[in-house]
Amino acid sequence: MSKSLLISGMFLLLAVTGCNVTKPSEKALSHLSTSYDVDEVGYCYGHGCQHKGLVSLSEGQWLEIQKLFKAKELSPAEERQAITVAIGRIEAIAGQQNGTDKDKAGTFISDVGDRQLDCIDEAVNASNFISLIERDGLLKYHALREPMLRSWVNGNILHATAVLEQVTGNNSAKSNMWSVDSSFFKNGEKATLSPLEQWQTGWVPEGGVN
Repeated sequence: MSKSLLISGMFLLLAVTGCNVTKPSEKALSHLSTSYDVDEVGYCYGHGCQHKGLVSLSEGQWLEIQKLFKAKELSPAEERQAITVAIGRIEAIAGQQNGTDKDKAGTFISDVGDRQLDCIDEAVNASNFISLIERDGLLKYHALREPMLRSWVNGNILHATAVLEQVTGNNSAKSNMWSVDSSFFKNGEKATLSPLEQWQTGWVPEGGVN
C-alpha cells in the first residue's frame, strides 16, 4: 500500500474556493494501513507526511497499552478516554524514536525544522495507532472510521482528525461519531475527544492550539 501523502493542492483549492470538505483525498487515505504490527508502525511527520518513519513498541510497552483496556470493565465513555491516553503514550514513544519528541502543539508552526507534525500527520498517525488497538481486540464499543477534514470555520484553519464511531453499548453522550485529535497539544499529551459534529464547527479545546 502506498504511504505517500501530498495534499498541498487540496490546501490551495480550499483557500480559493472555501468549500466544505468532509474527508481527506484518496491519496491521503492511502497512507492508512491495517497491516502494521506493534513492532513496526508507519509514522508521519514533517507536515503532510513529507517524512515517514517507524515506531516499534516492545512487548512491555504494548502490555501497558493493553492494560488501559483490560484492567477493568470499561464503559463506552471510559473506552474512549483510554484510547486518548493510549495515543499519547504511543506518540511519546514515537517521538523518542523519530526525533519528534519536541513536536509543539498546533499545525502551522514555524522555526521548528522538519520534526514538527501537522494535523494531517497527527490524524494519520492516530488512526494507525487506533487500528492497532482495534485489531488487537481491545475495543468493545467503538470502530475506527476514515479521518475527516474541516475547512475554514469560525476563522479557524483547515484541520484534520481521526474518527471513531460508537457501534454498541449505552450512549449517554447522544453522539455516535467522535473526533480523536492529537494535534492540539504537544508530543506525548493525550489526544482530545469531542463529538464529531462539535469538532466540525471549529471546536478547539481550552488551552489547545489549532
